[in-house]
Amino acid sequence: MSDDLPTASDVHTIIFDFDGVFTDNKVWINQDGREWVRCDRADGLAIDLLRSALRLGLIEADLFILSTETNPVVRERAGKLRLTCHQGVSNKLAFVEECLASRFPNSSDAFAGVVFLGNDLNDLPLLRRAGWAVVPADAHPLVRKAADVVLPERGGDSFVRGFVEHMIGIDQLSEEEIDGLISDR
Repeated sequence: MSDDLPTASDVHTIIFDFDGVFTDNKVWINQDGREWVRCDRADGLAIDLLRSALRLGLIEADLFILSTETNPVVRERAGKLRLTCHQGVSNKLAFVEECLASRFPNSSDAFAGVVFLGNDLNDLPLLRRAGWAVVPADAHPLVRKAADVVLPERGGDSFVRGFVEHMIGIDQLSEEEIDGLISDR
């Protein structure tokens, strides 16, 4: 795991792209036109751990999914993870600029506390501006080049989990603290 990843005290906002972050960036379409994607349950547990860390005061950050797609699959998975989801956002950077201006009106650089997990070309403007741009190993080559951190996991294959475990410092926690995170979800 890279030491370039932020610690919990550095972050006020964690933003997740959906396709290629929570999924392997593949889609199955049945004969009726319904889409199916594959998500990793380990990433789901990671969001539970992150939510427990929030409740316990180990981290203070807003969390949400930000997707260009408008798709029931994204909405359903976000609902299952109990994450706020903003869909159909064609300009992710402008959306986040507006959110941060509202939350931190007097900040000279609110983006410094933003972590964005993305993987593809449409994520580049926000990845370049975020305090920390974190991408999976299978991100587009130009996205990997722009990233602060490239994790070894692939999108949809415990990428979110790898990030969250570092963020909460799971390898520094005692067995009792880990048990507390698990039991508090």
